[in-house]
Amino acid sequence: MRALVASIALLLVACSKPAKQPQVVSALEKLADAPSKMVLYSLDPQDHHDGGLHTDTVFHGFGVLGKAEITDTNEQRALLRALARGASENDDHAAACFNPRHAVHVEQNGHSLDFTICFECLKIQTQGFEPDGFLTSDSPQPTFDQSLQTHHLPLASK
Repeated sequence: MRALVASIALLLVACSKPAKQPQVVSALEKLADAPSKMVLYSLDPQDHHDGGLHTDTVFHGFGVLGKAEITDTNEQRALLRALARGASENDDHAAACFNPRHAVHVEQNGHSLDFTICFECLKIQTQGFEPDGFLTSDSPQPTFDQSLQTHHLPLASK
């Protein structure tokens, strides 16, 4: 009987092991080692436009409240490593909304990568990055909020 209980307990632990998105984490860590240009955006999730629209005032369908070029390589690394940490921590949970308040545009080796981030539902939509989206935890949010504050960018209310 004890063997059966132990087997069931092991099975439950094995089945509940969180998905850690190793390819995403690895790609983000590699990107963190050598970004060349980064722009941080504060987005208004209530100001929603056509998803493909990308202008100076709209980032992939969401109104831009403000943006700042991040020139400090340590800050660039901190933001990208925070995303990697969030991807590694997500246990395959997400909510149904997508109300992004943060975004990052990265240019590296002639490629543009965009990350539109909702810490409310823990989803990140991407353009120019594989996969087209991934899940995160909420642990990167303080790093992103601090960068917004440092660059005097507003944060949309929740």
